[in-house]
Amino acid sequence: MSLFAQKIRITEAPEDYQLYARDSSNTAEVLISGNIKGTPDFKEFSLKVFKDNVLYNTQKDSLVDKKFSVSTEINSGLHEYRFEFYIKKNNVDSLYFSADHVVCGDAYIITGQSNSHASSSLSTYSNPYCRSFGGVKTGYETYNDDDRKVRWGGMATGNLEGLDGVGGWFKKNPFAVGAWGGMELMRLIVEKHQVPVCIINGGSGSSSIEKNMLYPEQPSLETSFGRLAYRVDQAGLKDKIKAIFWHQGESNSVSVESYQGYAANFDVLLNDWKRVYTSLEKVYLFQIHPGCGRNPESYLSEMREVQNKIDKKYEMVNIMSTLGVTGHDGCHFSYDGYLEFAKRIYPLVARDYYNEKFDFTITPPKLLSANYTGSKKIILNFDQSILLEEKREVNGVVHYLKDQFFASEDSNSEQMPLEVKRVDVKDNSLILTLKKASNYKFITYLPSKFYVGTRDIYNGPWLSGRENNIGALSFDRRSITQLKD
Repeated sequence: MSLFAQKIRITEAPEDYQLYARDSSNTAEVLISGNIKGTPDFKEFSLKVFKDNVLYNTQKDSLVDKKFSVSTEINSGLHEYRFEFYIKKNNVDSLYFSADHVVCGDAYIITGQSNSHASSSLSTYSNPYCRSFGGVKTGYETYNDDDRKVRWGGMATGNLEGLDGVGGWFKKNPFAVGAWGGMELMRLIVEKHQVPVCIINGGSGSSSIEKNMLYPEQPSLETSFGRLAYRVDQAGLKDKIKAIFWHQGESNSVSVESYQGYAANFDVLLNDWKRVYTSLEKVYLFQIHPGCGRNPESYLSEMREVQNKIDKKYEMVNIMSTLGVTGHDGCHFSYDGYLEFAKRIYPLVARDYYNEKFDFTITPPKLLSANYTGSKKIILNFDQSILLEEKREVNGVVHYLKDQFFASEDSNSEQMPLEVKRVDVKDNSLILTLKKASNYKFITYLPSKFYVGTRDIYNGPWLSGRENNIGALSFDRRSITQLKD
């Protein structure tokens, strides 16, 4: 290569381990182009393409105005391609450039705060068709020169060297995608649909939505948004991202101002995502679990309701519940819990991008309406058949689902525990039989953060979907249809 380096300038070419995003025809174009500085000492060039080490395509051409350009199509699937670019000098073909282990598939982004990018020492799965790009930097400092040198890697990872358990919140970790969204979600897609996948994870531990937004006045590598966009751009995928997985909100549940400003900030963030990632079609949003947040005072219930409203407002946003996921430690989850994240979100992705059909409901239960049917009975109607967990023991105390409903006379007044005598389920409806007559106007499901009267973070019992066991989305201050005179 050094023999020709002073004369030949490559302007576009594949890199080792690169993923090219497939188009609607299940292919991607790979281009090799460049120009010659000075007087060329060759005229002809050729490209050999190998598919799984078998010669797949050969092209030959000549320089035009000291420029060369040759392209070929590769197919999606569990195949690796090698490209060999030759120049012909003195009637001899000499290898000038090569790139190996190139694949064609789909590209996604994961971002948010710590639960978006958790690593685990138990995440040992690897697959040559699960790819990522660049070094994950989950702190808030800018990229340095060494960070920029980390480009395509052989295989993505959900692990972190030296990690024992779950963590890695503020560690540099090249090609890291997280245990759930990266490795397990990629595994399901690659193994079930035979499509290579690249996920680029830009999560930043403890970050607020404001920390994840674009600030044009700041150099891009000083912000979480900018570092992620830089990596996606360098990977050649800026206009190829199918969807973003967004797990964030705990850090915005600490004050009234923070949660009340969230919807407007999300609107700005979504518009910036769509402007920067021009092919973006979907955002998969996770409704956060009770717990986490830096202050004992919490507005997590209100924050979860904001997330419900975001899901309802934007057609491209699909919400997924984290309620009832196993292994919650008060803020993060066990490895099995993160695997459950992937298990829950995968069907939505498979439905939207891989034409997979399911014979069961794949979305979390959503409240449709709340109605009095008498002064002592409230019926909550959901969009699917629901399952009731009557009670659960946590830290030696038995907690009952009937005690996890709250009500108020108006939308701004303090919510009081709803005195429920009995809870029954009938198909899509949850029937609350009250201890005494009431005429509340608003109802909430689940405490904000703690069991009432304790400092124990809420961890069940739960309502869930009967067909899918996904926790029902919590709701805050939903209107109850009032009794008629």
